[in-house]
Amino acid sequence: MIDVSQWRASIGVWNYCQAASSRPANGRHSHSFKAAIDSKSGSTTSGEKTSKLPAALSLIAFLLLLFHSLSLLRHILMIPPAGNCYQVQCTTGVTVTDTNYLQSVALAGCSSSNLIYNDLYLIVCLCILLLLSGDIERNPGPVTGNPKDILRTHSVKLVDSISIDIPRTAYALYAKGLIPQQTKQEMLVPAVDNYTKAANLMNVIEQQLKSSLNPQQYLTEVLHLTMSVHIFYHHHFMMYPIYKLLMKEVNQSKTASIPDDVQGYADNMRQHYKHQPIVATDWPPRIGKNFFGRLALVEKQDSSTQAESAWHLLRGQVDETVKLTENKEISVEDILYPTDSSLSLRVVIDGPPGIGKTTLCRKLLNMWSNGKLPHQQYDLVLYCPLRNSKIATATTLADLFEYESDKVSKVVDWLSGREGKGLLIIFDGWDELSEQLRQSSLATGIIHRRKLFQCSVIVTSRSYASSSLLLKLVTRNKHVQVIGFSEKEISTVIIRTLQKDSKLAQELIDKKREDDKNYSLFTTTQSSKDSQLAVKLINNLKVRNDVQSLCYIPLVCSMVILVYCKEKGHLPTTLTQLYENFILQTIRRHVEKRDIDPYTLGSLSSLPSQLAIPLEEMCHLAYTNLANTRMTFSSHKVQSLSEAVKEDYLGLMTTFIEYDEKSYQFLHLSIQEFLAAWWIAKHEKKAEEVFKDHFDDDHFRMCLRFVAGLTHLEHESYQHYFNKQKIDLQCNRDPLPGFEALNRSCFYQNPEIREKHDHFNSHNCDNFPIFLLQLLYEAQNTNLCLVLAESIKNHSLCLREVLSLFDWLCLIYCINNSNIKWNHLHLVYLPNQELSVLTDELSISNSSLQTQCKTLQTILQKPNELMHKLLDLQSSLFYHIQEFYCELNNGKYDHCFVLLQFLRLPRLRILHLIINDLITTIVDNIWHADILMELEKYIQSHSILQEMKIQYEGNKAVTGIFTSIIRGVTRNKTIISLLLHVYLPCDVPSLFPLPDGVIEQLLKDNSTLRALSLNIPDELLPLSLNIVEVNTPLTALEIRGWRSSKLVTSSLLPHIKGLHCLILDDPYPPPLLFLSHPSLHILTLPLDTAKSAIELFTILQTNTTLKALRLEIKEESVYTSSMGTSLQDMLMQNQTLKYLEVNNAIPSSFLSFLTIGLRHNTSIQQLSVSIQPNEEEDVTAFINLISQKKNLTEFEVKLELDGICSNYSEEKKEKIMALLFYEHVLPSVTDFLQSHATIRLLKIEFKCVNWGLFQQNWTEPVCCLHNIIFTHPSLEYIHIDTGHRITPIFPQFFLTLRKNELLNECRKHRPNKPLPITKL
Repeated sequence: MIDVSQWRASIGVWNYCQAASSRPANGRHSHSFKAAIDSKSGSTTSGEKTSKLPAALSLIAFLLLLFHSLSLLRHILMIPPAGNCYQVQCTTGVTVTDTNYLQSVALAGCSSSNLIYNDLYLIVCLCILLLLSGDIERNPGPVTGNPKDILRTHSVKLVDSISIDIPRTAYALYAKGLIPQQTKQEMLVPAVDNYTKAANLMNVIEQQLKSSLNPQQYLTEVLHLTMSVHIFYHHHFMMYPIYKLLMKEVNQSKTASIPDDVQGYADNMRQHYKHQPIVATDWPPRIGKNFFGRLALVEKQDSSTQAESAWHLLRGQVDETVKLTENKEISVEDILYPTDSSLSLRVVIDGPPGIGKTTLCRKLLNMWSNGKLPHQQYDLVLYCPLRNSKIATATTLADLFEYESDKVSKVVDWLSGREGKGLLIIFDGWDELSEQLRQSSLATGIIHRRKLFQCSVIVTSRSYASSSLLLKLVTRNKHVQVIGFSEKEISTVIIRTLQKDSKLAQELIDKKREDDKNYSLFTTTQSSKDSQLAVKLINNLKVRNDVQSLCYIPLVCSMVILVYCKEKGHLPTTLTQLYENFILQTIRRHVEKRDIDPYTLGSLSSLPSQLAIPLEEMCHLAYTNLANTRMTFSSHKVQSLSEAVKEDYLGLMTTFIEYDEKSYQFLHLSIQEFLAAWWIAKHEKKAEEVFKDHFDDDHFRMCLRFVAGLTHLEHESYQHYFNKQKIDLQCNRDPLPGFEALNRSCFYQNPEIREKHDHFNSHNCDNFPIFLLQLLYEAQNTNLCLVLAESIKNHSLCLREVLSLFDWLCLIYCINNSNIKWNHLHLVYLPNQELSVLTDELSISNSSLQTQCKTLQTILQKPNELMHKLLDLQSSLFYHIQEFYCELNNGKYDHCFVLLQFLRLPRLRILHLIINDLITTIVDNIWHADILMELEKYIQSHSILQEMKIQYEGNKAVTGIFTSIIRGVTRNKTIISLLLHVYLPCDVPSLFPLPDGVIEQLLKDNSTLRALSLNIPDELLPLSLNIVEVNTPLTALEIRGWRSSKLVTSSLLPHIKGLHCLILDDPYPPPLLFLSHPSLHILTLPLDTAKSAIELFTILQTNTTLKALRLEIKEESVYTSSMGTSLQDMLMQNQTLKYLEVNNAIPSSFLSFLTIGLRHNTSIQQLSVSIQPNEEEDVTAFINLISQKKNLTEFEVKLELDGICSNYSEEKKEKIMALLFYEHVLPSVTDFLQSHATIRLLKIEFKCVNWGLFQQNWTEPVCCLHNIIFTHPSLEYIHIDTGHRITPIFPQFFLTLRKNELLNECRKHRPNKPLPITKL
């Protein structure tokens, strides 16, 4: 192996690399490029170097010739290369300026056959670099020239050079911090040609050079990196003369280094800043030691959003502020990022008190002291707290130097001579300056660039005082708002504060990120008590988001952590308890100076008089100002306070200067609200009247919550808030069509309970009493839970709104402590976190309470072991459940065990369990025989269960569990309805089929089943099916499946007699069907031939029992003239059929048979058809005909008009469809409603209508339709579906303007009827 470090290059570029890698913290090189070379080579005269140049060139020419000769020989001998010894990918950011890179190409791993070839190639490369370094050393030149001019002069040649390899050049520059990450990403866009990319890259380099504090150094690094890419990756030596000339000019432009006195003072300040804590405050206790990454910074690009941003902050919705369209979230590293402005940097940073502005300043100081301040290289950074009177009243630059030194005068002279170039001043606390000093002071002069115009400035201020500065500082570069912790950062803060071990803390942070990504509950396997404490607090705050929403402020976050630790890992039950604890801890902290033992203070209610009286005065001050919506108040407002209060305000208030007047405010708005509530609860004689006066005031809501927590709302006058008129919170669903309602009644005892998500938004959806629930929880008053529950209509509650976890906790608290029997609880979605809250709340319920629930309906999202724990609880709420409708969406659980737990509910009569587990992890993939046997026996012996529906969709082995269910039902004596549905994906692996004889045994031995629904795929069907005897008294039968239904149908139907309801997936001969079941009331039958259709319609001409018919036309060939005639005759002669549905499109040629038959029919009440008219007139004629049928109360039509415009382009088709809809369909529907006074349900489906093509002249038909909808005497439901879920049919502004007017009209014309359900 060749030791490259022995080469002469080590005294050229090689040694420069060493100097660059050991750059000091100030960002400057400790030696110039020339000095780095001279230190190794000694002082060689220029003449000597000149004489050596021809010899060096001759040597290189010889080596190049030898190199190419060996290369040719290598190809002749076909010697394969052994590894890419020199071709190192640039993704690592390694370049020629890295010593390690050159050493890494010392041929490690190369075979001996390639040794000479590789060695000579390395020699040539190093000789070129040696020559270049020697040339720079030989021609230092005078100190003249400007790097910006140099780059501009040679920019054309450099663009050509860079364009050779854009990706490697960009990565190399980014790795050294010479270009931003965004620029690097832009260089990878394939759609832009290389020359354009190179030109864009050159523009960025020019901008960076312009903002650099050491432009010579910046340009030197850029040139060396681009040169190294050419030589080591492309063997490209032709650009050498260009780089040689550029480096010569750059070297001549080098300026003098920073003076020793300035460098010494800067080094001293670095040491000082490095060792001071980043978090300055000591009360509340610091959050973390040096942790900072908690502050979200928002670049305020438009001051008009300040009010909206302040509102979000007031409510604790920190993460909402960064979503404002005018805002952009940035990191602390981006604060000093250069802008396009040629002026020196001016940054205004504002935020509310306690948010961490000073902490941010200290972080910047710490970054500078450690050499980690990106984008800008400052020689000196001065921290100037404006609360310091010396700095606030400073008249000279020397007065701003907080730390004295005999070097200050020289530093000041040097900075003044440079007009502040290389200096960053941080003015902390603009709001603490008097109005006079804000107008005229040294700090003001520097901020407004009247002095030291070259220096950079950061100004911090509280939000209320920053507006005047922003108005005057029109040339500011940035306005940044500190908004506090984001939701994710709160968790990180808690972990780093409680877990002092940095490694364990980082593991926890990574685990939290992973659990959030998987939507899982945060857990840890660490045995450390501190880690477990952090995990518990984070999970508690996830539920108590009323507390978490206040933790975005570091002050409050610290308070929560403090109280949590004081309570030994328990978060107080209510917000009131939390604040009472914190305020007590704060008073304890501030009474030590009064010679009072803080540990004798047990509670706020038992404070000694010397503290109780000052606290009472402060509570009164908090209340009077809150009542007048004042958060800050002037000095005359506190004149009446006693001297004991004014001494330190018990540590609960802060002061600041505003417009030359001393002002006051509490540490946080929530503290003022708590103290105001304390005054109302403890000192107001008529607290109930004060509560009443402010009940509807949103501004007072938090205060009233504290009042509820302090008074427990025990006075009887509070009951009238909860004893409302009947609050309607029942499920609002789409009404069932007549056919579906009749069909479901055959299989379900409660047909209105549906798994289908068909709720609609009720006009009463705002009735959900969230605030009352919050008051109940804060008061912990179970009597009021009963009062509120009794006011809910029918004791039925449907929760479709997305509640926060805290609101969900409040709701469960109310339900669990209501002590009533709920008829129906529909908790639509229960993810694991909500499930955890429910489980925890039920586990601590009062055993004396007898809260019951008759019907429970829910969807569990990704359930886990919490579901097992919940079902095992001896809770009265679950104990009395009679009907349980549950859907399990994925998760980790044992199907068989869950089913057993459901069946063990002692009062259970109806169980519907839907399992969707395409990605479920089953705890035990293979159920043991004992648990399957237990399931079978439990179903067999169940003496109450009457209805069971088990539906499974997934790809797991479910043969065993379905076998146990069927065998258990076979011997059960109470079950009258059984529904077993299995849906397997197409790529499911082979599964074991059901055992032979299991279905036959069910039909033979069971004596109670009246309704049976089977949807079993081929994979689960028994290998043989031989049904010879059916003793089960079936009246309703549904047989579905992919291909299996045909086998089951042919085997089963011949042995069953007397069905009333039959649903088939495959055709079956109508004569045989009605021969065995002459009393059929409901029939769903596919038709695949015209013959079978004619047979069916012929039978129905004289049939008097069938009430509902649903047809599925399998083939278009079924539609023949003979079939049409038979349908027409059936409709004319049959007068008992009430519900008719034809699911497949009826062609236009067949439409006349349908219309003639319907014209003479008087019995059909519901009609659902799909038609394909060829002309617009066909649509109008058909709808007009239906409007004349007064017996029809439900009408659904699907219009498929593709045939009308099948030959047009998509664009023209959309225009035609819009024209048809607005000028033909809508007017026809309006006429239909005007002439048909008995219609209840109306649905029109008309696909592909583009609302964007709406024309103003179509407003009139839209208005007419709306008017008739809301004034119609009988209409209950109308749905016009155009196939666009996110685009309305009608302009949104139109609906908004007319909504209230239409509702008033509706109430006027239908005083005793509910509002119609409209889906437009």
